[in-house]
Amino acid sequence: LSLISFFRCYMTRQEAAKLLNCSFADLAEKLGITTAAVAQWGDDREIPLLREIQVKELAAGRNPLFRSKAKSNISQ
Repeated sequence: LSLISFFRCYMTRQEAAKLLNCSFADLAEKLGITTAAVAQWGDDREIPLLREIQVKELAAGRNPLFRSKAKSNISQ
């Protein structure tokens, strides 16, 4: 059992959106990723560890580390 897995809660995208009180599209924008990336997480699977940490940082009112610039699903 690693230290990371010991402390990790295994957050789902539904839980992440609920914690930030936002839609999946808003969640993607807050994390600086595309809605397609959020859609790939699925309903009952855990989100990537880095994203979970970023969601918790946002929920605590802090700027998350390693946040990407906002991306669009549409090429310009």
